[in-house]
Amino acid sequence: MNKKAVIILAHGSRNHQARESFLNMVEVVGKRAKGCSITPAFFSLGGPSLESVVQELVSTKYSEITIFPYFLFDGNHVLKDIPALVNGLQAAHPDVVFRLLDSLEHEPLMPEMIFERIWECCGQEKYLPGMEIERASLDFIQDMLDNIFIGAEQKIAARVVHSSADFSLGHSLRFHPQAVKAGLECLGRKKKIICDVNMVRSALTSCQDVLCAIDQPGAGQKALTMNVTRSAAGMEMLAPHLDGAMVVIGNAPTALWKVLDLAERKNIIPGLVVGVPVGFVGAAQSKEALIKSGLVYISNLGPKGGSPVAGAIVNAMLKL
Repeated sequence: MNKKAVIILAHGSRNHQARESFLNMVEVVGKRAKGCSITPAFFSLGGPSLESVVQELVSTKYSEITIFPYFLFDGNHVLKDIPALVNGLQAAHPDVVFRLLDSLEHEPLMPEMIFERIWECCGQEKYLPGMEIERASLDFIQDMLDNIFIGAEQKIAARVVHSSADFSLGHSLRFHPQAVKAGLECLGRKKKIICDVNMVRSALTSCQDVLCAIDQPGAGQKALTMNVTRSAAGMEMLAPHLDGAMVVIGNAPTALWKVLDLAERKNIIPGLVVGVPVGFVGAAQSKEALIKSGLVYISNLGPKGGSPVAGAIVNAMLKL
């Protein structure tokens, strides 16, 4: 079995309270990261040292060790000293895979966290017009996405982050090279929009000819007969409408699997698949399959997603 561990590496402090606060924080993170060993270590002041923690993990057969430098900025320790230390550990333990993560300097929400702490001191208005709130939010988000996406893709990613307050979701987005063009053509030609669940349909208030069969008569019986979910059965029922349409999936990985199956078995090819189902069972795998399928897609990596995200992508294209 491939055993993985994460070491959270702090500088260290002579202050007992600072040390205990760091150890408590690591303990909280460890409770969330079930199935993975989360261990504290100190680079300079105090123990355990990085070397001693690595030695203990190696002796208990951990084969992958990730080191997160719990530093606010990329100073000399982060840029020079810690990488040199990790290189030495790699040389000493060639059978172990070592990974070194970025420091907190690269956390995209850091400016927002600081702003939240100081906003009252800056005399910020509590009651702003809705359009001004939206504009200020999107300006901030687009600034943070500036080095990741450009043009229309950046605007779509910004809407996704705006809908979820989650920059990691924006970073995980993936676009087929023809995705934006295909989406705008579908909307401009008023092609049908096929949804997996009613929550996605409800988010598309400005769209016409939006279809969802999850609660249509016969959907439940068809799901039982096919031994699939109602959302997958709904996609099967809407198969005659899928060719050239925009398919928008924000909830059910099984619906996305069904679209991929229809494309492969029956050559039913949507104009664009917005595939961002959410969940820990099959969601990430279905999106990976979509990206590899040859279909034109907008999707994201990992288990995150959801109906608000799917709606935000389509609504962003409407604004374009």
